Amino acid sequence: MSLVMSPTELITIIILLLLPIMYEHSHTFRYYLKFVIYYGLIMLTSVLVIPIMIWKPRNVENLILASFLCRHISDILGLQWELRGGDYLKRKEPCVIVANHQSSIDILGMFELWPVMRRCTVVAKKELLYAGPFGIAAWLCGLVFIDRLNSEASRLAINNSIKHLDEKKIIYFLLLPT
Repeated sequence: MSLVMSPTELITIIILLLLPIMYEHSHTFRYYLKFVIYYGLIMLTSVLVIPIMIWKPRNVENLILASFLCRHISDILGLQWELRGGDYLKRKEPCVIVANHQSSIDILGMFELWPVMRRCTVVAKKELLYAGPFGIAAWLCGLVFIDRLNSEASRLAINNSIKHLDEKKIIYFLLLPT
């Protein structure tokens, strides 16, 4: 039995010892670590919910399940959300919600809204459809994907989904890039 460590074990121990030090002393490191945790948890949750959502494909109510499973990510990252005017969201009237989309973290804010609204979908750029398990889960949740570079195709995609969404009384949630 040898007490000599392999280079891989030594590097692993050094990294594990440096993580808390870097987290406490480097804002940049903390920022990137939180983003890695965020994306990792979103992808892991997507993989876990796909087998459940596949039974109700393209159903916006799948977003409630995703929301339930992902709301804790805000706590892990130290984010707090405040919902103002929640009574408006509980109405059974169709409406459009426009958000000034700042970053991918906005999704965590939407996870706070879905349990209140229950019948809401998002218009998102088509590139998200190809974002691995997240894209598949988003498609299963009934997101409307548009091609931002092709305005005619975008209009057609939205118009084709309007009848279905109106029949089901589903709310549009538009994220506008800045």
